[in-house]
Amino acid sequence: MSYNDELPTRVRVLILGGGIHGAGTLHDLASRGWRDVHLIEKDRLGAGTSSKSTKLIHGGLRYLRRVADFGLVSEALKERQVLMHLAPDLVHPVELLFPILKDGGMPRFMVKAGLSLYDRMAGKFRIAPHRLLTAAEISDKASVLDQSHTKAVYSFWDAQTDDLGLVGRVAASASRLGAGITEGCRAERITPSEDGWNVQVVDQAGETHVVSARYVVNGLGPWANRFLETSGIAPTHRGVNNKGVHLLFDDVGLKAGLFLQSLKGDGRIFFMLPWQGYTLLGTTEDLYTGDPDRLTVHEEEIAYLVGNCSRFLKEPLAVTDVRHTFAGLRWLAVEAGHNLSTTSRAYVVGERESRRGLLLTVYGGKLTTYRNLARTIGDRIAKHFGEFRPSRTDQPEAWAAAEQTPAVADVSHRFPAVS
Repeated sequence: MSYNDELPTRVRVLILGGGIHGAGTLHDLASRGWRDVHLIEKDRLGAGTSSKSTKLIHGGLRYLRRVADFGLVSEALKERQVLMHLAPDLVHPVELLFPILKDGGMPRFMVKAGLSLYDRMAGKFRIAPHRLLTAAEISDKASVLDQSHTKAVYSFWDAQTDDLGLVGRVAASASRLGAGITEGCRAERITPSEDGWNVQVVDQAGETHVVSARYVVNGLGPWANRFLETSGIAPTHRGVNNKGVHLLFDDVGLKAGLFLQSLKGDGRIFFMLPWQGYTLLGTTEDLYTGDPDRLTVHEEEIAYLVGNCSRFLKEPLAVTDVRHTFAGLRWLAVEAGHNLSTTSRAYVVGERESRRGLLLTVYGGKLTTYRNLARTIGDRIAKHFGEFRPSRTDQPEAWAAAEQTPAVADVSHRFPAVS
C-alpha cells in the first residue's frame, strides 16, 4: 500500500521524513486529536534505516558500559513491554544467549553483573530473569555454537520485530486518525515566514510546491543537516552517521539468538538471530562520511562479520553463504570527547524559531524508544501552540488493527541478493 494524500498548501505541522521517528511523531500528534498534520517522504515509508536495523526492540544491554546511558536503558526496557502489548503480532519476546569465552571477551563476573543489573532495571517489565544454561540446553537452543571455547553461557530476554512492519503499523494508525501522508515527495528548502515556515517540495511528477506550516519537524536523518545548510540555516548540532551492516543467511537452526563479542580487540558487539526464516548477522559500527544516497555493503565488512561470527561456531560460515545484505545509517548528535562506540543513542531535538513557528530537527534515537521521542516533540509543539492535549499512543484504540496495516513485502524482495 502506498500513500498519496494531496499535498496541503497550509498545514499546522509538516513532518519531513517517513522513518520510524517521522511516522511516530505523526501518530503522536494525530492521537492528540490534531488532524491538520502531514508527513512527506521522498521514497517509501521506512525505506531508509528504519527498515535496516538489527530488528530488536531491546533495552540495550551493551549500553550499560556507560553510566550516562542508564536512563536510556531503563526507558527502553519499559517501552519494550509497551510495544509488546500494543503490537503483539509485530513485537514478541526473543531469547538471547551470551557465551563466556575461555580465552578473550568480558570476564564472567562482569557479564553476570551486567545481566543482573539489566534484570533489576527492567523491574516489573522484565520478560524473564537471566540464568545459566546447561550444556544440553545450549545444544538445543543453539546447536551451531562451539561449546569447547566457552566457560559458560547465560540466557536473557529481549524482544524482536519486523521494523518495516512496525513503521507501517504506526503510519497506518496515524492515517486512520486523520493525518495526511504523501510518499514520493522530496523536501528541497525551508525558509522562515511571518506565519511559520515555507517548505519547497518536489512531488514524484517533478512538480514544485510550497507548503506553509506553523511547525516543521525535520526527521530526515542523515540528510537533516544537509537540508538545513542548503536552506541557509545553521544546524543546532553536529551530526555523525554510524553505519550498521547486516547479513542474511539461510536458517542455521537457531532457536535463540546469540549475543557475541568481537575478539579483535575493538569492543564491538554483534548479534546472530533467527528472523523471518533466515539467520541475521549484524552489526558493524563504523563512522560513515560518504554520500547517504550511495550507501553500500563492502566486501571487507562482510568478511569482518563472517570471520568474527565463525570463531564461535562448530562449522564456520563462508562469505559465499551470504544470501542478502543491507546497511543503514544511524544519525547521531556528536558528543565532545567521545568516539563513535561511546556516543549515546539518546535523542536530541534541535530547535530554531521563526516569527511564529518552530523548526525541530531530530538527532539520535532508538527504534525501541521512538514513542518517547515523538511524545517529546508533540509536547513541545502542543505547548507552544497553546492547545495542550496528551499523547494517546499508549492506548490500543489509537492503533490500527493488524488487518488495516499494509502488507510487508517478502524479505527476499526487500534486500539485495548476493550473487
